[in-house]
Amino acid sequence: MRKYFLSALVFGFISLYYSCTKDKTSNPVTVDCTGVNAATNTYALNIGPNITDLYCAYAPCHDHATNQSGVDLSSYNSTVDAFKSKNVICSIKGNGCLLMPNGGPALADSLIKQVECWAQNGYPQ
Repeated sequence: MRKYFLSALVFGFISLYYSCTKDKTSNPVTVDCTGVNAATNTYALNIGPNITDLYCAYAPCHDHATNQSGVDLSSYNSTVDAFKSKNVICSIKGNGCLLMPNGGPALADSLIKQVECWAQNGYPQ
């Protein structure tokens, strides 16, 4: 009887632990976008040319040809797909994920905020 009780207790703790671990496919935190102009914080005007093109979407990282770790940040559609399925925000923040850009330095907090606000606002093109 005691053996079954201990087994059930261990199983319960393991189940609880895994059910409460961080979901790496979403960004549930609401970001304070004060100071970020939603009208210009679009992929075409800001995210693409000032962030992904400069820091991510080049060989041997996340351009279309290289597609490192299945992440292609070379176009609007592929970038949105990567943000939704690969949790790019976790990587650029380094919160429990491998910090990107690989080899650092980390993106400036202001750039991370722009990316988070872009995602929070529905990935405007």
